[in-house]
Amino acid sequence: MNLGLRASPHIWLGVAILLLTIAGSLAADAPVRSLIPYGLAVAPVAWRHGMGAGFLFAGLTTLAALAAGAFPTRPEWGGEEVGEGLFTYLKLSAIAAGVALGKRARNHRR
Repeated sequence: MNLGLRASPHIWLGVAILLLTIAGSLAADAPVRSLIPYGLAVAPVAWRHGMGAGFLFAGLTTLAALAAGAFPTRPEWGGEEVGEGLFTYLKLSAIAAGVALGKRARNHRR
């Protein structure tokens, strides 16, 4: 399967948003736990390269969120990082699918 993942501006934008989110987590000494900045990192990749690339980038983004300390989101969920990570990946994959399908629908109407 060739996803055409050359270093496009969309991938660079996604990586930049992801790095800014992680840098914000480190600078504030508080992990970013909101799904919004992580979803904003996934969206341009899914828009340009499609659903498969969006799923791959959602996985990378989930791992970055884990490394930045975004899990557990609640103190009582300590030790449940794998479950939270899988659920986060599912949500980010839904964003990737929605963006890719939205672009496909938009192009189909033209």
